[in-house]
Amino acid sequence: MQERSELDRVVIGQTQVVLTKDLSIMNPNLVEGSTGLVIGKIASYTLKVQFPRVTVGINWKDCDIVVGRSGMPTEAEQPKLIPKPRTMGEE
Repeated sequence: MQERSELDRVVIGQTQVVLTKDLSIMNPNLVEGSTGLVIGKIASYTLKVQFPRVTVGINWKDCDIVVGRSGMPTEAEQPKLIPKPRTMGEE
């Protein structure tokens, strides 16, 4: 999402989001392109998102709304990427 005002379009329990940033450092299931269902808000800027294998808090800048789709995505819809190994201190 580019602007914080886009958070107004999020409907808890219906809106799907797709990751625009690789967060596999937090969890190997959170590669860029993974889709999840918004199930709540942790803070005014953090969405609680449920992916098929994990539920995490995601900053609104790290995801985009998937237009025209709602409900929980399946495991088959997730990208099949193997995250690259990272070294300490790498962003």
